[in-house]
Amino acid sequence: MSATEQLLERVRGLDEAKAKFFLQLLDDLPAPKPAKAAKAPRKGVRAAVGWCLKYNHPFKTTEEYMRLIREGEQD
Repeated sequence: MSATEQLLERVRGLDEAKAKFFLQLLDDLPAPKPAKAAKAPRKGVRAAVGWCLKYNHPFKTTEEYMRLIREGEQD
């Protein structure tokens, strides 16, 4: 049971003046903020570069990868 529901249950047993006072307090409360959505995992090249930078792992350019692929084809 939320705090609002608990307050409404207690207000039912009060006289009109006190009930009006407490309901006014309830109306003056700020609206709850919606929860923030979780960040979606990054994908693609930026994610790979980010991972390399985060873990201090050297990343290669496309040219370096192509050279490695061509070397593998020659063997």
